[in-house]
Amino acid sequence: MPDDFDVSDEERRKLMTDPAGRQNEAQRIRQIVARLARAQPASRKVRRDPLDELILTILSQSTSDANCYRGWEALRAKYPDWEAALAAPPGEVEETIRPAGLSKQKSATILGVLSRLRNEQGSPTLDQIQTLDDSEAVEYLTGFKGVGVKTAACVLCFALGRDVIPVDTHVHRIALRLGLVPENASAVRTHEILNEIVPPELRYELHVLLIGHGRSVCTARKPRCGECDLADCCPKVGIHTGGR
Repeated sequence: MPDDFDVSDEERRKLMTDPAGRQNEAQRIRQIVARLARAQPASRKVRRDPLDELILTILSQSTSDANCYRGWEALRAKYPDWEAALAAPPGEVEETIRPAGLSKQKSATILGVLSRLRNEQGSPTLDQIQTLDDSEAVEYLTGFKGVGVKTAACVLCFALGRDVIPVDTHVHRIALRLGLVPENASAVRTHEILNEIVPPELRYELHVLLIGHGRSVCTARKPRCGECDLADCCPKVGIHTGGR
């Protein structure tokens, strides 16, 4: 795998309009996936109801998986359906999801989503987005206050089975370090680029593998470059002590 990963936006545009460049970029991604897959156990893709996935992803923002699922389990144990959550006394949903952190902000987002869906659809459901294409679905979901591109992409990937790669903090950080996206690319720009350069059939797998790699090896602070399966092709190897 070549080590000249770091390219500008202009260079990438030229690269992606050249068939040979597109092929080389796809091959880089395939090699990254193959290397990381050898070091990590296989992951089974879980399919959830679209609205369940949206709410779970909202709960997952800025917290650990363990805390997210504590909040999720408390929410599902408390309310038999989403109508019941809407009918709850003021502050009850916030208190229920407190284990997930940022409960005031997250409860406001969740209740805002549920309320708008009930007003639009007659009941809280996201089944209607299954008829939308990817760009339409992302546009619709990000129209809800507190729902960003990453959260929308999670719904498409995990609930609808679409070939979309959500960009969370781990995916963003590693894409920057590997030079898969331009220096200082935002998370939204990284989402756009990765969903352009990553072969569709590898998007889910790469998402999962980069999250695992980001948690165990390519951490935000003091990455373990000496243990990294991608060290020989990473232009940032050995220079990060903190930050992204």
